[in-house]
Amino acid sequence: MKYKILFVILVSLLACQNNTIVYKPGSSGNINTVTVVIENPLWSSSVGDAIRGAFAAEFIGLPQQEPIFSLKQIPLNTFSDFTRESRNILLIQKTKKDAFSLSYDQFAKPQVVAKLTGTSKKNIIESIIENKGRIINEIKKNDLKEKQRRMKISPLKSEDLKALLSIDLIMPSAYELFKKDKNKTIWFQKKTKKGSVNILAYELSTKDSLSSYSLDKIIRTRDSVGRAFVPGRNKNSHMITEEAYRPYLNQVKVSGLTAIETRGTWEVKNDFMAGPFLNYIIQDTLNQRNIVLEGFVFSPSSKKREMVFELEAIFKSLKIIKQKNKSN
Repeated sequence: MKYKILFVILVSLLACQNNTIVYKPGSSGNINTVTVVIENPLWSSSVGDAIRGAFAAEFIGLPQQEPIFSLKQIPLNTFSDFTRESRNILLIQKTKKDAFSLSYDQFAKPQVVAKLTGTSKKNIIESIIENKGRIINEIKKNDLKEKQRRMKISPLKSEDLKALLSIDLIMPSAYELFKKDKNKTIWFQKKTKKGSVNILAYELSTKDSLSSYSLDKIIRTRDSVGRAFVPGRNKNSHMITEEAYRPYLNQVKVSGLTAIETRGTWEVKNDFMAGPFLNYIIQDTLNQRNIVLEGFVFSPSSKKREMVFELEAIFKSLKIIKQKNKSN
């Protein structure tokens, strides 16, 4: 009997050891920031140039140049303790093996760690070029989720979007309803020190397929909404797409739905106001319609990357609600 009890205790202890939950701290760091772990000589070489060219390239759609990511370099011997808790890590080493790997939540949670090793500078640079797209996408996804998590801490509590358009978005509580009309167009605004961040949402009157929306058609659509709904400060002034620069067009997914993403700059006709905009035309298959989510920023003489990224995080939190008067 004594040996039986001892056997049960040993089995229980082994079971507990096998099911041990390893504690991982929460990751830290600013949104759109990457910790680059690389030795100083490599960082100062052509490898560092390739890193900056790939991951600090221009964030498209802004009136002034800003990088996709802010890079924070540290040498390998300081990569320990709290530095391992960075949310986005790019680790590059010259070793006896050419390799690339992506790992998740390795030292903290949530976390993306991209590791590139190479036997020569040339091989490392080739690996950077080959894998930069995947790395950028994974870091961006990680930061969008983190931004949405932070927004959920103090969200705007409003039923206006549900009532008017049968949609819901996660927005920080700093936003407030600015304007809406019976034509199912609504405008939320967050005031900043130097201006404002703005969100428009509306339903398109036509059910045209997304493939029919050329860049010119998108510009005409958003300019007509600007004329009707977004007046400027002066008489006969309103928001239009800036004529000097062609916006960037891309097909993407928003909450699993097919969408056309347009990034560019806006201006006010007959006034001196301008800034970046982010526009999504989304195919709502649940309610058989197309809806538009657009954000635009007015913040003279200030950086705007984080404001546009916040708009993207808000739009990609989209939830569609089935309309009672719509059939499948």
